[in-house]
Amino acid sequence: MQLTCPKCQGQMRQYERSGITIDQCTECRGIFLDRGELEKLIDAEATWTQTQGRQTAPAPQPAPPPPGYPAPTAGHYGYHGHYRRKRRGFLSDLFD
Repeated sequence: MQLTCPKCQGQMRQYERSGITIDQCTECRGIFLDRGELEKLIDAEATWTQTQGRQTAPAPQPAPPPPGYPAPTAGHYGYHGHYRRKRRGFLSDLFD
């Protein structure tokens, strides 16, 4: 049985990712979930986040500035620090 997109009436394809069935429209690329699938996604994301949180160590504290120099300030001219990247979550791995 071929599913039809409720938004644009395009054909739908089914994907199986981590035990969750995802329906995606081939035309508008819309994502549709069956009943209970969103709860499964939320539970899987929470579990993944908890396991990742245990594995990562806190970032080391930067060394204090040498004497005679003012402390660097973030967001102002001359800031050459490193900006943190946003941590990827379980959901970002779900969709290729």
